[in-house]
Amino acid sequence: MKDKIVEQVTDKFTERSSVGFSKYGTTLERDDLSLLDWLNHLQEELMDATLYIEKLKSELNPDGVVITKESWDNADKITHEGFIYVKYTDLTTV
Repeated sequence: MKDKIVEQVTDKFTERSSVGFSKYGTTLERDDLSLLDWLNHLQEELMDATLYIEKLKSELNPDGVVITKESWDNADKITHEGFIYVKYTDLTTV
């Protein structure tokens, strides 16, 4: 049984490897970097990932508004086609 999600991720890894080789002219099998160099590369990639997460979070909540559970529970809600609609004015924020 094939897992389509695994196949999609595998395809992305293969494409990423091709892009990396085109850009840097080498693969991850290179032996010119020390363990510390590899760890620094990893750290830089994770720092970038953290910045991407923060950017996306800011787009989900551009005003920095946090809705309280109590105001959500007490707000009038309408459900339509699987979506929950609530008046923003019914919600108190912190």
